[in-house]
Order: sequence, then structure tokens, then C-alpha cells
Amino acid sequence: MKRKMVTSRDVALRAGVSRTTVSFVLNNTPGKNIPAETRLKVLKTAEELRYMVNEKARKLAMIKHYSIGLFICHTHSVFCDAYIVRLIEGMAQVLNKNRFQLVLQPLRLKQANYLELAREDEVDGVILLNTHDHDQGLAEIIAAKFPLVVIGSLALEKILQVDIDNFKAAKEIVEYLIDLGHRDIAMIIHAPLDYYAAQERLKGYRSALSENNIPCREEWILKGDFSEESGYQATQKLLAAEALPTAVFAGNDVIAYGVLKAAKDKGFSIPQDISIVGFDDDYTSRYLNPQLTTVSVPASMLGAKAAQLLIDQLNNRYHAHNRITLPTHIARRQSCESIER
Repeated sequence: MKRKMVTSRDVALRAGVSRTTVSFVLNNTPGKNIPAETRLKVLKTAEELRYMVNEKARKLAMIKHYSIGLFICHTHSVFCDAYIVRLIEGMAQVLNKNRFQLVLQPLRLKQANYLELAREDEVDGVILLNTHDHDQGLAEIIAAKFPLVVIGSLALEKILQVDIDNFKAAKEIVEYLIDLGHRDIAMIIHAPLDYYAAQERLKGYRSALSENNIPCREEWILKGDFSEESGYQATQKLLAAEALPTAVFAGNDVIAYGVLKAAKDKGFSIPQDISIVGFDDDYTSRYLNPQLTTVSVPASMLGAKAAQLLIDQLNNRYHAHNRITLPTHIARRQSCESIER
């Protein structure tokens, strides 16, 4: 027996909204102030009922503007983090080749309505940076089946994701400090623990200590918020205590810059009095005094891969794996020194 065709009326009845609301949501009608909760309910109901508006036409019309949005949560990270500049550098190579333009949208995570922004900016797809699994805006854009690639890692397996192994990379650089003889190692986390990368880097730090039978001192784990200033303030607090670490693992290079300045302001010599390592290998890190030992992340390649995955998706070309993980390595420089065990 032929399956009965599902209509917008069926969706409206199941979701408890009007057919007009269903039409506005499913057609992404601009200028309509529909609550995120209602929008998400309609999209989920449509998916449950297997209702799709003109799917064939939607695919044919997917590439309209030759424009891709890079949506970055946490606004001021755009202006202080060279990692993002390197991501854009990699994207630009792919986008220029395919004649796409990039629309940059820095925004606050709690205010993010990616689907609405994508419509307002007239982009064909979105590359999303600095999101997490509980992001309401993410749930909405996924439910709408809007073309999307995430730079980072999420538990949602069906989303295209490009990332590094944050756990492994963090564990390796802490083990590097341990191999130099350090046992008193502090960590300043680079971001709130809502962020997957922050969680994984902290886990890597804890794992390296645990596997080497080194107690983890909770008072030596401090939190930053992406900025040099937060790294500076955390280090001031760390170095004001009675018991001092011999090494600090900064969750990213921007945090490490604050650590380095705070340590010098307190009269510490780097690396003679305290060793410092970072994460990202930003351009500036190799020109500091001393040069920063750090995890070298292929940011430009991450950007290029994300852009290519999104363009492939827009052209209905799909890949066997939804998650691509790129390798990292330790850039060994002058900010670390071995100590006697």
C-alpha cells in the first residue's frame, strides 16, 4: 500500500502550531520572530513525520549565493587569537579556488541563532567554531538540515566535524614536561569547560599525571577565558601561593602569553625558575623571549578541510566518515628546561 503523503497540516497538528508557523519555519522565511523553542518543535516534528518541503527543488537551489558563513562563538577571541586567523587563511585558499566568499560572524554563544543569521547573511552553508553539544542554536540548525561543518568535536555523530585529538595532544605535552623532570605541574584551562577542547585538554593533563603516579593538585588547576589577561590573572594567583609549580601548561598560546608576562613581573626567569608550555603554535609563539614550547596545531589545514567539506556537501558529494582528525606535534623551543629529579 502506498504511504499517505504527509502535509504541512499534519505537521501543524502534531506540533500544536498553525500551518502559517509551519510554513515560516520550514521555508526559513526571513523577518519572522518565531521563538527558538517553537521553531525547534516544528523542525523535529517534520523530521519525525518525514515531511520535507520540495526536497528536490531544495537540493537544486542549495547553492544560491556562493557565500559561506564562519560563525565564531565568543566574540573577543576573534581579536586576540591567531589560531582563528590561521583557520581563515586555510579556508580562503579553498574558497577562492571555488569562487566562494566568506562572511565572518563573531557572536556570543548564548545569543546565537545560527539559522536566522545564515538566512540574514544569505549564506549557502555555515562553518561553526566554538560550539558544544548543548548549544540550542546548534540543535536548531541541525534540525533544519542546513549545510553545516563544525570545527571541533561533538557527540552528535551525524554532523561533519574537523578537529585534532585534544586529549592526546595535551597528554603528550604534559608527558614532555614530566620527561624533563617536572613533577609540580600546574594547568591554566583556556576556556570554560562547556567547550569540548577545554574538557579534553584537562583530561589529557590529568591522565599524564596519573599514569606517572604524580598527584593532581586541584589548587594548581585554574581557569582562563581565551584571553591573555585571564592567563595573567590566573598566574598571579598561582604564584602568590606558598607552594609553587616548576612548570605551567597553558591551555592555549594566548593564555601562555599572559602566563609568561605574569611570571616575569613576579621576577621569575623563564625557563630557569619555571617552564611554560602552550597549545596551538600561533605565529607569535616563535618570536617571544624565550620562544614558546607548544603543541603545533595544523590550523590552516583544519580551515581548508572544513571549507572543502562544506563545498562538497553543497554539491551533494558526501564522505565516508563524518569526523576528520588531523595530527599534531610538539614544537620544542626555549621556554622549557629540564630539572633534576
